[in-house]
Amino acid sequence: MTCADYRAATSAQLDGEAPADGRGAHCADCAEWLAAARRLKALTRAAEGPSPEWTGRLLGSLGLGPAAAGEAEGTDGTSHGGS
Repeated sequence: MTCADYRAATSAQLDGEAPADGRGAHCADCAEWLAAARRLKALTRAAEGPSPEWTGRLLGSLGLGPAAAGEAEGTDGTSHGGS
């Protein structure tokens, strides 16, 4: 197994995409990579996510959220969509 193969398999395991196989690190570099990947995973899990307002604006800009529904109707109650 190459370092690239080990890291790809381990990354999938860390992401829950593959069952853990119980094998140790491939080499010292891979052990260091694994420790860094585990730290990164812990930090991202502990981080706060985006605010509800930011999420709403993002979804609205993609046409998937309440902001998009509000934009389809003008302030005067008339529809601005095409049909």
